[in-house]
Amino acid sequence: MTEEIAATGTPDPGAPVALVVQRRIAEAGYARYAHWLGKVAERLAGWPGFEGQEVIPPTPPAQVDWVAVQRFANAAAARAWLQSRDCAALVAEVRDLFVGQEDVHLLTDAGPRREATASLVISFNVAPEHETEFLAWQREIQAVEADVKGFLRHKIERPVPGVHDEWIIILSFDSDANLTAWLDSPLRKRLIDKGARFNADINLRRTSYGFDFWFQGQDGRRPSKAATFKNNLLVLLVLYPVVYLWGFFVSTPLLTGKGMPFWLALFIGNLVSTQLLGWWAVPAAFRAFGWWLAPEPGLKRDILGYAVLAALYALSMAGYAALLAWNWGG
Repeated sequence: MTEEIAATGTPDPGAPVALVVQRRIAEAGYARYAHWLGKVAERLAGWPGFEGQEVIPPTPPAQVDWVAVQRFANAAAARAWLQSRDCAALVAEVRDLFVGQEDVHLLTDAGPRREATASLVISFNVAPEHETEFLAWQREIQAVEADVKGFLRHKIERPVPGVHDEWIIILSFDSDANLTAWLDSPLRKRLIDKGARFNADINLRRTSYGFDFWFQGQDGRRPSKAATFKNNLLVLLVLYPVVYLWGFFVSTPLLTGKGMPFWLALFIGNLVSTQLLGWWAVPAAFRAFGWWLAPEPGLKRDILGYAVLAALYALSMAGYAALLAWNWGG
């Protein structure tokens, strides 16, 4: 797939936009930062023009940054949030966790992202008098990339006043392996050397986020039915034991067993369960089964994943049946 390079100006004032924030966080602060992102989402929920937030945690070694994509109805709403006291106060709470600089980009939002793409976000400081040469150099690179395995798109955006002063390029490939192969290739090195004058302040940030929402005219793809089915199976894998164990050890003996109304005990159980699932259990399961959740894991891995899940389901049910039998026997 190829697409002609395009240099765009400030996003259309009336078009939906995505405020993309990339930050490298000290590993010891991951839990605190994740909790803070939830706090940001709560504050944004009432912000005029805010439409939703998506968070992509680090997936080393390919992606070492946290990426937050905050969608707004228009550029004015996004800028108002970015320049607000509320935003500044929230950022101040976690600034001590930042490792290096943060990258903030305001991009036109044209829909959902493509599943399983790999991107490189590149920032350049370009003097106004050198813009024509810079664009010509980028077109030369894109013409070569069009024939590189796995290449999807090469897009460039001009600086956006009040948000970022750099020229932003997002280079997208169909996989991290193909992106890495191109970045390490001698051909790319020769092309980069030709534009050495623009590389003094270059900044590269890798991410597994596809950024397909930025590419107008392209059909964004939601996760396939197969991917959704797998996700649901993994949620069930951790949901069942959490709900069962809560009911067995907490709800029955300590809540309903002490006279608490069932409806209230059920609400408390769901509250606790969703927090355990969202913060720890589900992310851990998805990390453990990352090899199976890949878009094209192969037939053998696919079958193995379902087999492992079936075995874990069986062990889980057998264990809880034995626990229940033991309790009745006692």
